[in-house]
Amino acid sequence: MAATNSSLTDPVAIAAGDLTRDAGLARIIKVDTSTGCTLTNASIKGLTPAEFEALSNKEIDLARVIASSAEAKMLGVQERGMVSLLNSSIQNIKPLINKVNVAEQSLILPYIQRRQRSVINANYFAFDTGVHSQSAGSGILSAPYVADGSDWEVQCNLGGSDWVQPIDHLERYFIPGAYVIVHHVDGSNNLLEVQYKIVGAANADAGGIAVAKVTLRPTGQQIAGNQDQTKGGYATKELFDAETFAADYTPVQGVLQTIANNVNDFEDWCRNQPTDLSVKLIVNWLQTTRESRTVDESYKETLQKVMSGDVNPFLSSMVYQPLAEQNKIASQISQDQWVRGTWYNQALSEKQMPETYMELPNVTDPEDATCTLEYKANALGIKALLREAGRVKDNLGATLNLDNLFSDLYFLKRNREQDGTAVGVIDCMTDRFTYNLFYEKMNTYYKDRYGWEIHRNAELNQTITHDGIILFNYSLYDVPEVGVQLAMFHDPYFDDIATVGTGNKWLDTGVRSTDNVFSDDGADWEKAARTLWFVDWSDVKIGIAGTNAVTRKQPHPEIDRLYKCRMDAKVKEYSLRSTKWTTMMDVPARHLIIENFDLAVSSTHFA
Repeated sequence: MAATNSSLTDPVAIAAGDLTRDAGLARIIKVDTSTGCTLTNASIKGLTPAEFEALSNKEIDLARVIASSAEAKMLGVQERGMVSLLNSSIQNIKPLINKVNVAEQSLILPYIQRRQRSVINANYFAFDTGVHSQSAGSGILSAPYVADGSDWEVQCNLGGSDWVQPIDHLERYFIPGAYVIVHHVDGSNNLLEVQYKIVGAANADAGGIAVAKVTLRPTGQQIAGNQDQTKGGYATKELFDAETFAADYTPVQGVLQTIANNVNDFEDWCRNQPTDLSVKLIVNWLQTTRESRTVDESYKETLQKVMSGDVNPFLSSMVYQPLAEQNKIASQISQDQWVRGTWYNQALSEKQMPETYMELPNVTDPEDATCTLEYKANALGIKALLREAGRVKDNLGATLNLDNLFSDLYFLKRNREQDGTAVGVIDCMTDRFTYNLFYEKMNTYYKDRYGWEIHRNAELNQTITHDGIILFNYSLYDVPEVGVQLAMFHDPYFDDIATVGTGNKWLDTGVRSTDNVFSDDGADWEKAARTLWFVDWSDVKIGIAGTNAVTRKQPHPEIDRLYKCRMDAKVKEYSLRSTKWTTMMDVPARHLIIENFDLAVSSTHFA
């Protein structure tokens, strides 16, 4: 016999302090520099009703966001770690909202302005076009230096390292009187390291590439009485014969690094070191997302009891109310759509720029179409922000190479350690197919390169739990050559997009294809959907610029003629809620996305 409400066990009351464990107001997952920027060491706590109330007193907008998530859990929506992670990163940005006066109206700008940091690495430079300074005829010298027959001129640039951000006017980093070490290889492949004093530098930008033309003077024995001038001419050097000097101190190309100067307290020296700020002004676009609920009095009464800790929500009759079931489904859909928006949202149009925002769709007064209230924009998702910063790598459907991947991990580690953070683990999120593939290939990699079994250098099938709820699943791999561990997470969020396109391809003729290839462009969805998300969650924030909530009831018996002779009515309540939000990150170099790769992994260490 089917279960009925009367045949169920009576609901069991729970203490208010147990509300988080059983119903779940919200879980706060904290990932910051103190956790090494990794989910594997995250601090997780559940908000108690008292903490929730305190949060509401501090900032009602943030409390509303958390309350919406809590209500979804109480309705029976499956708790997902990704949603908890994003909700844990909300931040109040209302003070950053700006207004502008247009035609005697005060309009809220659809964006906020923030500072974004980048990684500046001005310690190492590549150089080429090494020539004898007098031959070049440049005369790039700074007082008190005069021309010297041993001066050597090179053109320095930032090189090809992934651990480099663009820098303007490189010549500022070559301060006359300071020293450099030059690494180069001579004609016999001998590795040479020689030291020079900088005696001049000038800008030599070409083709959009930052270049500095630097005049260097070999350190050696100076002319008596003149410490700033070495003995000119290669053949007259007292410490080097002509052949040795020519080989060591005439590099054509190589790597140059700046080192500390040598200035006595009695010497004149007021040359400033370059102090580039690693920040730039960026905009984050605001988007308002609406959510609506239709409830009746019984649902509202039960929800209130749940919030007060009087009813165990999983055993309450609310679960069996058709309206509650509808709200459960609606909550799940709204939640999933918002998560997808935080990842993939793109600009509303090409007009979504500070210079042309007034050409975006506008919102007008319902009673006056000429009165513009606001302009609409889309909050940019995590991927859109990283694509703008050049942090999305398209593998073009090719095999994923472990050697290249580990190189990327190395630079991610360096970028994240720029602020003094100790990074021992780097997180990667992907789908379950790539997760399993990585396990298989790492097994081969460890055996072929080190002769190790995978169990020696991996912790497999780990979970992150809180109060018995599994929030994340991952495996942890040692990467000895990088000095870091790779935590490979898999989540249903990434599984769905990887599987939905498989076996559902259509030819231009309307005939279904039997393979996994789009007939129009030859793209393979199984490759295109594969993605590795190296996201530093300590750097991702969901900005909340405001929330709004309106509750209306229908019918109104006192004014509705249909109810003039009725004493009671079934009142429905319409709850409309909106959130103005945006996605923010401070240092894009701390993140990386690798996408569109084959269902295979290669390495120079195994076939």
